[in-house]
Amino acid sequence: MLTPQTTYVALLVVQALHLLHHRITRRHISFAEVIPAVVLCVPHFVVALPAWLFMGAHLTLIAIQIIGSLLIKKLSPEWSE
Repeated sequence: MLTPQTTYVALLVVQALHLLHHRITRRHISFAEVIPAVVLCVPHFVVALPAWLFMGAHLTLIAIQIIGSLLIKKLSPEWSE
């Protein structure tokens, strides 16, 4: 079952893998990577918001990161040498 704790950890893992993917493919990061980092700085037990809001944000950002990884060559510029 989905909980804010499981979606938080899932977002943390997906974000780490996505940033590693940027490094391996030598592509720049964008604001799409900054937003999940900010969300990860606000754990569910610190701020009193509804669980559905946290889970919705986490799942949305996970989907964005996965789509970004699939389309990385189209969305992110290469590093200049």
